[in-house]
Amino acid sequence: MVFFCCDGCGETFKKAKVDFHAAKCRECYAVSCVDCSLSFPGVTSLASIIDEYRNHTSCISEAERYEKTIYRGTRKLDESGTGHRDQQQQRKTKKLTPQEAWNQTIQVAAETAPPSLKSHMDQLAMLENVPRKEKQFRNFTVNSLRLRGPSGEKAKNDIWALLVKVREDEKKRKEEEDNKKQQSKPAAKKEESKPRTASVSEEDDGSSSNSNSNKNSSTTDLPLPSEKTVTKAMKKALKKAPNKQLKFKALRKQVQESLLIKDNKGGKKKEWKKLLQECLDANPKRLVLDGKIVTLTK
Repeated sequence: MVFFCCDGCGETFKKAKVDFHAAKCRECYAVSCVDCSLSFPGVTSLASIIDEYRNHTSCISEAERYEKTIYRGTRKLDESGTGHRDQQQQRKTKKLTPQEAWNQTIQVAAETAPPSLKSHMDQLAMLENVPRKEKQFRNFTVNSLRLRGPSGEKAKNDIWALLVKVREDEKKRKEEEDNKKQQSKPAAKKEESKPRTASVSEEDDGSSSNSNSNKNSSTTDLPLPSEKTVTKAMKKALKKAPNKQLKFKALRKQVQESLLIKDNKGGKKKEWKKLLQECLDANPKRLVLDGKIVTLTK
């Protein structure tokens, strides 16, 4: 519930008593909201406040009011930068409770009400505890608006029909806005994904072509080391091995690793075997091949 404070005498009162206080207080030139301190100036000569305060149904939350600098919620200022939001901005930025949404429906209906219902709708707009169900609403109007008898029954029917119409119109408008947002989101995602996929495919093509060229170059361009270099590498590998013995395949792999030459799958495997066999044949006294095991002798 919104409370206001008279800027002239400092008295605090509910929203429903603003007009009553403005009529009796000579110093009431404006009223301010107790929660957000937003001021609503009036006409001093007539001692009446401008009707802008009627639209002020909600403002900042209690957490935003009392926590102030340590408040962790979202703060959204209006265009003027004063920190206060009008009714339209509040509808967009704040998720309303069912009662607050119903109060806003009454405010909209009061603005568009026909002359025959204008006075009753203005009185309803000043109240904040208006029931949302029809049966309770009719009982509320009997006590608050004093709508009794046949004329009062007709006025209650017209007011409820107007409120239902306004509420349905607002629901349709919100549904249309939500549908537009949902339709715009996938279209934007598709537009963003198309250039990305194209660039990714181009990069993939470039990287695959580069990798293929590197593989081809590595398999064809790199020459085999000399026989003398391979023999030295074989002796070093066998000296580190237990009992100075290694299988022929393990010896070949260790020689390639020591010479920083990776095994190209099937590319020069036969050539490497032939090269190691030539080294063994050239050094029969030091390098002895017994089946698949190579031994380094003294």
